[in-house]
Amino acid sequence: MSRDFDLNLNSLWYSKNPPAFPVPSMKAKGPCTSTYTWSWEQDFTGTRKILICAVRWTDTLATTKVRVTWKDSDPRGTVETKQIHIPPPAPMSENDLLDASKAYGQNVAAWAEAVVGTTVGDGECWTLIHRALLDLADTYRQYGKEAPRISQGRNHGHCILILEATGPGSNTGLLQLADVRPGDILEMKSTHFKIIEEASDAHEAKQEQWGRWRKGPREKNIRMAHHTAIVARVEGDIVTVIEQNGSVPMGVGRESYDLEQMVRGEMKFFRVIGESWCGNLEATWDED
Repeated sequence: MSRDFDLNLNSLWYSKNPPAFPVPSMKAKGPCTSTYTWSWEQDFTGTRKILICAVRWTDTLATTKVRVTWKDSDPRGTVETKQIHIPPPAPMSENDLLDASKAYGQNVAAWAEAVVGTTVGDGECWTLIHRALLDLADTYRQYGKEAPRISQGRNHGHCILILEATGPGSNTGLLQLADVRPGDILEMKSTHFKIIEEASDAHEAKQEQWGRWRKGPREKNIRMAHHTAIVARVEGDIVTVIEQNGSVPMGVGRESYDLEQMVRGEMKFFRVIGESWCGNLEATWDED
């Protein structure tokens, strides 16, 4: 059973507009999204305010809801709180994940292919994925079908694979083992790809003529603090993606990443799934 959070009530965060939520103890748990709703009741003793807040951590999708009530005349002396903690959704089976890829992944990949060469929204990488899921969600609802779940922070669905740069060959075959497919979402963090390129004979001769060529392979480095992309193809240990603000600044283009060339960082692959798996984050409260 989860322990209640320290709500730091002495700061009166709940009485501010907007409320200063999530509180520090919740933020310390990791990246999260949140929402809230206000209401009030009037009786002969005055106004009783009710604040309901909800927070969801994007790494685990665990959720906590908080209900705060107080009298407007004495917010510090009359405040009362309740907390409920909702565990992360249960992992999906391999068959369910395959069904999700068939239901959503192919359409996500097709949407991404259609916008190559353009700029989507503000040109940022995350916007490409967000807009794809929003557009597809509208289409699915128009046809009476369950819409894909919209990204929450840097969580884009059901995580199917996490890769870390631990050494040459350490991630060989894992893309196939996890069944990474077109339409899956790739989230990269603190990644560094080191690419060794052999110079062509013509280029080497030209550089030697000017005395500026140092014989041997050339090194190309790609570093990204955070980057989001849509999987287009998987071949061995190479994943080809459609991305925005990557190889094409502020535009949509294609790029390939070789796991053998990743020397630092983390790659997470998410399967786009239906919104019912986790549900929307809502600031509601069901009385016992």
